[in-house]
Amino acid sequence: MTVPHPRRPHAVRRAQFRAGARAVVPSLPGMAAWGLATGIAMVKVGVELLPALWMTFAVYSGTSQLAVLPLIAGGVAVTTLVLTAAIANLRFVVYSATLAPHLRRLPLAARLATGFVTIDGPLAALMMRQRQGRLVQRVAFLWGANAVTWLTWCGASVAGIALAAVLPYGPELAYLGVLALFGIALPMLAGRPAWAAALASAAVAIAAAGW
Repeated sequence: MTVPHPRRPHAVRRAQFRAGARAVVPSLPGMAAWGLATGIAMVKVGVELLPALWMTFAVYSGTSQLAVLPLIAGGVAVTTLVLTAAIANLRFVVYSATLAPHLRRLPLAARLATGFVTIDGPLAALMMRQRQGRLVQRVAFLWGANAVTWLTWCGASVAGIALAAVLPYGPELAYLGVLALFGIALPMLAGRPAWAAALASAAVAIAAAGW
């Protein structure tokens, strides 16, 4: 009887990387729309080309970018810009706690790099996977999800920067942003806790719209 050889570790990691990339495909259209809207907004409020590209690749957060863009246009102090961006991204504190069990045995540099590129969609994909497989396999899965999400975001944002002169900036862009968020959030609605969180968020948003 022939005993099957176990798959080599690097082959397993590649398979998990591809699985992670496939897992976030439903959220990519929304991510592309969100990146496109952010790229357009940066140029329309007067951000120069190089700073806009730097924000795309280094900040990598449409939420904080769109929060600070009106403040940049108004000449607000840098301290206020930093605090605004930090408050807009407080959810990443929770993300860090969620990722800790998966990353705690990795070197510091690897933890920092993984934390930097892990945003909503890839983290949701990892959580829906329910921690299957060894640590190295889960990290490979997460990096696959992160890689395609990052590439989609950056490509769409750069396209928005390049096409800002011929694309509208007004209610149309706001509508595109809303559709983008729907496209990102809807694939994550798996199970009662996710739906409960979504309904609670919607209720708070509607009740506090006037604030």
